[in-house]
Amino acid sequence: MAVLRKMILYLTSYFMRIVDWINIGASRKCRAISQEGVKVEHIRIPSRDNGRYIRAIRYTPIGETAPLPVHLNWHASGWMLKRLGLDRHMCIKFARELRCIVLDCDYRKGPENQFPAAHNDTEDAVFYVHANPKQFDVNRVTVGGSSAGACMALSLSARLGEQRVKGCFAMYPVTRLLPVERIHSSQHAISTTFRSGIVISDWAMKVLTLAYFTPKANMNDPRISPLLDEPSRFPKHVLLVCGEADTLYKGCRDFMVKITGSEDGTNESKTRTFISIPNEAHEFNNFASVRESVEWRDKVEDSAIQMIRACLLYTSPSPRDVEES
Repeated sequence: MAVLRKMILYLTSYFMRIVDWINIGASRKCRAISQEGVKVEHIRIPSRDNGRYIRAIRYTPIGETAPLPVHLNWHASGWMLKRLGLDRHMCIKFARELRCIVLDCDYRKGPENQFPAAHNDTEDAVFYVHANPKQFDVNRVTVGGSSAGACMALSLSARLGEQRVKGCFAMYPVTRLLPVERIHSSQHAISTTFRSGIVISDWAMKVLTLAYFTPKANMNDPRISPLLDEPSRFPKHVLLVCGEADTLYKGCRDFMVKITGSEDGTNESKTRTFISIPNEAHEFNNFASVRESVEWRDKVEDSAIQMIRACLLYTSPSPRDVEES
């Protein structure tokens, strides 16, 4: 019986990936952007496992001299979908306007690789940056991502501390993951109408959870559920964005209310900010089907650029500096 369940899970995963690739191909025009002024390279990042590397796409502004600030990004995937390169529009825009290196990093997916494989890959990518101060300005490192990638970026920013990570940009992250039998209670959008994006059904959420997380995984682990981490552990600068028709909306709002102590999810200094987007669902930016959604995507990216720019101006000693002193 266990073998049959595993076989069904693998077949379901492959089917969902095929459907996703079709959707990505059909919507590619909405993510088109000129590469002018930015060098794009496919690189391999060493992992903690001997002989295994993490794929990444490096976006470097042409004409700048190393070491440069770095923003690391992890795409949306549900910890299952294979989508490296989906965030090309945002990565090129960040590199061009911030004059920083953007590393769009891959990570292992379920069901082939289960928790904490993907989480370890995100850590290894940050460690790689800090191990190469001649290439990267290790005093100015920020992280970000979407959905599952945003969940890992948030938890990573708290776990590694502000000496290593100066800020986090999270788009519609998973902030509280529940066991499969309780997943229906975690789906809370405040709107049922939307222009663009997708609605994550209970069924899809259960499949995605079963694919990456083993039955023994502790869903109260802050790596999995950053909502359960201490607010003081997150960096000074956090920008979180979610559409009001997103099934992850309530968890996103609850997270920002907790770390800001403010009912609207934004603190007085606006260093920790929650942007609530009306009439948009999950991944509205990746699958923008109308002009208003494209405009909101651009507004969100502009807000992220402002937040990251503030992080680049705000520096504290890196772990290397502390050790040397």
